[in-house]
Amino acid sequence: MRALAAALSARLARWYRSPLSWRLVFGVVAALAGVLWRLLMGGDPGAYAYTAFYLPVLVASFAGGAMSGALALLLGAVAAQFWLAPMQGMQDALALLTFLATNGAIIFVGEAFQRTLTHVDNLETRHAMERLAAQNAMLAEQFGNVARAAPGVVFSFRLDATGFGSCPYLAENVRTVLGVEPQEIEGDAAPLLRRIDPEDAERLRASFAASAAHMTMLREAFRFDHPTKGRISLETQARPVRQADGAVVWHGYAQDVTERKLDETARRDAERALEQRIVELERANERLARFAYVASHDLQEPLRKVVAFSQMLDAAVAAADYADVAHAGEVMRRSALRARELVDDLLVYSRLTDAPLKLQRRDLRVEIQSALTDLSELIEESKADIHLDAPNIEFSVDPPQFARLMHNLVSNAIKFRRPGETPRIAISSRIADGMLRLSVSDEGVGFETKYAHAIFEPFKRLHSKAQFPGTGIGLAICKTIADRHGWTLTACSQPQQGAIFELAMPIDGPT
Repeated sequence: MRALAAALSARLARWYRSPLSWRLVFGVVAALAGVLWRLLMGGDPGAYAYTAFYLPVLVASFAGGAMSGALALLLGAVAAQFWLAPMQGMQDALALLTFLATNGAIIFVGEAFQRTLTHVDNLETRHAMERLAAQNAMLAEQFGNVARAAPGVVFSFRLDATGFGSCPYLAENVRTVLGVEPQEIEGDAAPLLRRIDPEDAERLRASFAASAAHMTMLREAFRFDHPTKGRISLETQARPVRQADGAVVWHGYAQDVTERKLDETARRDAERALEQRIVELERANERLARFAYVASHDLQEPLRKVVAFSQMLDAAVAAADYADVAHAGEVMRRSALRARELVDDLLVYSRLTDAPLKLQRRDLRVEIQSALTDLSELIEESKADIHLDAPNIEFSVDPPQFARLMHNLVSNAIKFRRPGETPRIAISSRIADGMLRLSVSDEGVGFETKYAHAIFEPFKRLHSKAQFPGTGIGLAICKTIADRHGWTLTACSQPQQGAIFELAMPIDGPT
């Protein structure tokens, strides 16, 4: 019953707050109903002329309020006086006064009833609003606590039709995440937008425009200039909502992902380093396989001589043939030195394959001059004419390995000179196709073009050891050093027209 009474009182209260015209219409209808009822009763029209209007006025007063009841009372009195029973004496006047007084009291009570119901409804409405406000406050507090505890910042970003941006809502932790006070950007987001990295700003504007045009989720990553942390990386996602005035409001979330980006970068660098190392090991295994085959063949030659001439030495000693003893001993000595030279070069080659690179930023011209200084004795002995044309340009290099590479290229150019001629060597560099190209050219004996790749294989020789002594591993070492740095080493030559060795290095730093 209580629930039914509350529902009815709420409906009546809403009716009482309805427009005045409807209540006037209700009063007129109530008066007409009284007249119709009196006509249907029949009998003398003057008898009980006012009786038919008590119920309509009562209904009009309690249902439509004082205005409806008063209008029904007035129309009923007029109808009774001028139509049903015109006043003819004191008795009729007394009846009219009684009718007016009684119905006036009814109207007063009905108005009081109406006001009571309206007050009750207003009170219920106020209580409901208070409860709703309390719930909203509690939800806002809970949401604020969650937003403050989150690693990112919850925000609303508004962009009006003119392109003006503001931030109607920002979680309190915006001070930590973005380094700004909420009130600084609440009305104008320009101070915040100016801190976005210029290289990302245009892409971010295009993403916002596309999201606003198609009402699609915005997902972006960009760099941000934090007042205290410096350059950080942010990721954001937000859902757009079109406003009645044409503006668009994005409700979303922005998070500092700098640490994650650094971890990802470190992981990618480690993966690239691992991949590079795998490639190096595969190359090294391939080179060592060829090397092992060739080295075993080359080592067998001096060892066979040692074995053979040791037997000759035994026979010469037994025969007291001192000339054969001396010859056998000399051959054995040269063979042993040859074997030691081969082993030494083998150790150098294997160490280059396994030793980690220690890259440094160095000046190209300075490093070349340093390598030439180490070769000064050989250069002076051969009277080599060396022309250096290299700028002071920085590059990434393992200095000891670069020195060995230059040492081998220059010493090869000196060794393979044409008989009776002074070695002339030109060392130059240039930048072409985004690469730093360093070349070492000579005017020596050269070689046929078809051997341009074979000369970089270990122990690969194009000339006799008697004419040009050596182990044949110098250029293989150069190729290994170049490969490990990510450089490209190529050779170009024609017989008796000299040779050109070119090293192509990526430009990976300021010049």
